[in-house]
Amino acid sequence: MQFIKFEKKSVPDAYALFYMNKTRDECVKKFEEIVNLVPRNLLTKSFLKLSSSPEAFIALRTKYAASHAVICISQWIVGIGDRHLGNFLIDKKSGCEVGIDFGHAFGSATQFLPVPELVPFRLSPQYLQLMDPLKVKGIYEATMIHVLSAARSKRDLLLNIMDIFIKEPTLDWKVHAHKQKLVLGIIEEADEGDWFPKQRINIARRKLEGINPCYATREELRLGHGSKSIFRNLESICIGDSKYNIRARLGERDLTVEEQVDCLIDQAT
Repeated sequence: MQFIKFEKKSVPDAYALFYMNKTRDECVKKFEEIVNLVPRNLLTKSFLKLSSSPEAFIALRTKYAASHAVICISQWIVGIGDRHLGNFLIDKKSGCEVGIDFGHAFGSATQFLPVPELVPFRLSPQYLQLMDPLKVKGIYEATMIHVLSAARSKRDLLLNIMDIFIKEPTLDWKVHAHKQKLVLGIIEEADEGDWFPKQRINIARRKLEGINPCYATREELRLGHGSKSIFRNLESICIGDSKYNIRARLGERDLTVEEQVDCLIDQAT
């Protein structure tokens, strides 16, 4: 099986060809090959080094899994992207995770980056290995359900707080609004100037109302990449395959908290 050599093309072009020409089975096989180049227990070893006893390891791991679950749900609701390793810190005493650098928010990493982000948050094999033997079926999933349930129950309060972005949009949002008009072929015309912030907040609203997470991602993709030939391929990856993915078997809206969490984990892994 041959894969694209990145040195011959720009990274976005290489990814575009990859999405358009490779099957799911080919992608899964290649992903596993790459994952296996790195030991899956590196994060686990780091926590073991921080632990003075088996009990201490369990305590640190529990704190870490719970805090990561809180961060995943919270950042998904407001569309925080660009979650590379440099944007996570760990408290060595408690095991709690801290997120930093929120430059990409409200879906901008999916809508505007040349290589759009298709996962809702970071849940790589390193995380899953640390949470063995239950992996996501334990403190991680339970915490996600609790946090999302609390957020949905206080939907109006959260949306009222976000309303500040409509009244006082940032300069980045004004730039993004112009880019979106260019992508969608919208002719410049006099308007109130608040349509883009309202659009961003509306996606957050739909998340809190029970939208299937992959459809929220698809909407952000459409707004930023809808005019590109690769869009249908990206859309297919985002929605998934009903044979393998629960997110593809559930509807677009009115999901329960538990169903949303199942779809988020499915999309992230």
